[in-house]
Amino acid sequence: MILEKVEKFILDTIMDQNWQLFLSFICFDVAYLLAHFPLCSYLLSGAGLSLLISTITSNGRAVLVTGCDTGFGHELSKKLHFMGFTVFSTCIDAKSNGANRLKRIGDDTGRLHVIQMDVTNQEDVDKALEYVEKHLPQNGLWAVVNNAGQSSSPGFLEWTPMHIYEKVMSVNLFGVIRVTNAFLPLVRKSQGRIVNVSSIMARMLSPFAGSYTLTKSAIDSYSAILRLEMMRFKVKVVVIEPGNFLTATNFSTCNGPGDFVFNSRRMWNQLNEEIQSAYGEDCLEQEISITQKLIETSTGEPDDVVDAMTNAVSRLYPKNRYFVANMSDKIMAYGFQNLPLCISDRVVSAELTRLT
Repeated sequence: MILEKVEKFILDTIMDQNWQLFLSFICFDVAYLLAHFPLCSYLLSGAGLSLLISTITSNGRAVLVTGCDTGFGHELSKKLHFMGFTVFSTCIDAKSNGANRLKRIGDDTGRLHVIQMDVTNQEDVDKALEYVEKHLPQNGLWAVVNNAGQSSSPGFLEWTPMHIYEKVMSVNLFGVIRVTNAFLPLVRKSQGRIVNVSSIMARMLSPFAGSYTLTKSAIDSYSAILRLEMMRFKVKVVVIEPGNFLTATNFSTCNGPGDFVFNSRRMWNQLNEEIQSAYGEDCLEQEISITQKLIETSTGEPDDVVDAMTNAVSRLYPKNRYFVANMSDKIMAYGFQNLPLCISDRVVSAELTRLT
C-alpha cells in the first residue's frame, strides 16, 4: 500500500505535473553537497533557480495542437501530455494510425483528446471549439499551436495552377487565421500564447518552391502584427521557424498520390507548349535534382523542432522566434537577409547550378 502511494506520488509529481520542480531540487541538493567548490555550487544553484522561475506549471492548463496525424504535431502532443498538460490534438483523419496512437495515450490518462478537424473547414473548427470548451481543465486553454501545414508540389510560379495556390493558402495561412480567431478568446482569458509555424523559406527565398514560400512569408507578417495587437492582453505570439526538415515532415510523399517527382512532372505535362518550350524539360529535371539533394541532406528527426515548440508553450518568457536549423543553413539564411539583392540573387543562382 505504501509503495503504491509512493509510486503514485512520483508519477504525479515528477512525470506528470511538476517535473521542473523536482529537477530544481536536485540542483539545489547537489549544490549543497558541492559547497566546498563555490563555482560549481553557484552554477547549480543558478540552474535550479532558473528551473523554478522559467517554466509555467502545466497542471490544469490545456494546449490545442493542429496537424497531429504525423510529424511535429504528433510528437509535440505526446511530449506536452508527458509534461502534464491537457492536450487537444486535431487530426485531419481521426481514424489514422497517428490519431489512434494518441487516442490510446488519452484513454490511459484522460488528458489527451483527439479531435477530427480540417483547418480549412469552418464547421469543423466550430465543432472543435465547442468540444474544447466542454472539456477544459480548471486553468483553461493556455496555448494554441498552429502546426497544420500543406506543402506544394515543387514548380516555378508560372507553372503552378491557381488551385494549388488556393489549396496551400487555405491551410497554411487562412487555416491559421481561422483557428486562431476561433480560440483566441480562450487564450486571452488565460493570458497564454499563440504559436505559429513558419519556415526558413520565408528568409531564404528559393525558386521552385514559390507557392509554399508565399504562405510562410505571410505567416511571419501575420504573427508580427498579432504579437503587437495581443500585447495589451498579455498574450504572447511565438514563431517557430524550422530549417531543412523535409524528411521529418514526409515532404516527398505528402503532396497527393505518388511522390514529389511524380507530381512535379504531372504539373509539367499540364503546361502548354509555349511555356514548356520557354523553360525546357532540362530545367524541370534540374529542379527535381536540387530538391532530391535537399531531401537527402535534411534532418530526419523532429526532436529539435518539437523542443522549440515545447519551450514556446511552457517557458514563462519564451522567445519571439525560435529558428531551428543547422549552422550552415543559419549562415546562409542570415547572409541572404543582409546581402544586397544583386549579390544574393547571384549566390542563389550559383548554388543552384552547383547542386546539379
